[in-house]
Amino acid sequence: MTGAKRFLFGTALLGISTAVHADATALLLPATAQTEVKLVDPELTTAISTAPVTLVEPPPEVSLPPVIAEPGQWRGVQCGVLEPRFAIFHHDDKWKSFWDRGLAPYSSRLKKIPPVDFSKDMVVGVFLGQKDFPYYEVQIRSVTTENRPGVGPAVVVRFREIDKMMGVFTPPFPIQPFHLKKVPSFNGPVIFEKVKR
Repeated sequence: MTGAKRFLFGTALLGISTAVHADATALLLPATAQTEVKLVDPELTTAISTAPVTLVEPPPEVSLPPVIAEPGQWRGVQCGVLEPRFAIFHHDDKWKSFWDRGLAPYSSRLKKIPPVDFSKDMVVGVFLGQKDFPYYEVQIRSVTTENRPGVGPAVVVRFREIDKMMGVFTPPFPIQPFHLKKVPSFNGPVIFEKVKR
């Protein structure tokens, strides 16, 4: 796809076996040709901030978008993932651990862990990491299964980064944009593509 940035992940490519409990740092691989994403952590085992969470209200000049917490998707701009990441959740324990540490402390709308039946579904996520100004959002535009040359069947997650216009005097206020979606389970490669619209 011309003009799109591709990011390819899959358990075979990452060398991860669900039967092997490897050290979490061993699951992190340096990215190749991925300028926005420095590390790959398929279920965010090490990417979540461990610092105590103290929520700070934004100043009056800053208007944050509402948190979206709907069946099958969760989106907002405050979470515990401070570095750019893509995530693919296949396991209930990893999902619950991530939610407890990475989302629940940041919004009253995200206190309850949403149930996911991982025998038939998985969750894909895009995290932009921490931004110093509240100008940004991220949105997963589509998730499709496609037959890719040289790859074969793959799930393609298309996402866009939204850079909003703000007033000249908007003060700094750190945010961590994210979007998670529940999709049918797939054991092959997952390709993340950045699109403009």
